Amino acid sequence: MKVFTTENIRNISLLGHRGSGKTTLVESILYVKDYIKRKGDVENGTTVSDFDKEEVRRFFI
Repeated sequence: MKVFTTENIRNISLLGHRGSGKTTLVESILYVKDYIKRKGDVENGTTVSDFDKEEVRRFFI
């Protein structure tokens, strides 16, 4: 895993209603910048940002 020093860390927040595309946007940015090799799928629970079981479960509610 790549190590980042505190002066190189930038925090951002994406806000939006459920289903507005936040996770898809994050996946696309990471893919375009070559941080991930393939985009995950929200429906399959394979995205980088939806790593918690509760987040994946809530998609189907």
